[in-house]
Amino acid sequence: MLAFLVIIPVITFSFYINAISKTLAAIDPAYRSQSPRMAWLLLIPIFNVIWFFFLLKAIREGFEQMLLHHQIEKSIDTGYSYGIGMGCCWAASFIPGLFFIALLPMFVFSMLHWTKLNQARRQIYTKISPQ
Repeated sequence: MLAFLVIIPVITFSFYINAISKTLAAIDPAYRSQSPRMAWLLLIPIFNVIWFFFLLKAIREGFEQMLLHHQIEKSIDTGYSYGIGMGCCWAASFIPGLFFIALLPMFVFSMLHWTKLNQARRQIYTKISPQ
């Protein structure tokens, strides 16, 4: 029971944080406002809910700066809207009585956001090293 309630979610969340960190690392350092290592601050309880929004903004702005400076040819969807939805559900889960209501949409939004982050990172690496 402990594995289901604590260990599995922490391991899964660590993989999600790793995806955020890798996406930040894919942004050209000249246009990056957050170090990829800063994503691991999401492991700090309570603070992580607020920090998540700053990371979303850093990823979106990094990709926009790369587009503006012609590092990429077209806009890349980083799943910002899905991330905002996930963050809002995450914040709502702290409101008494809303935890279980917010849990399912938070899970869905996080999976959608995770997928978009992976796709965005693949598009960046494809642009940098053409095959």
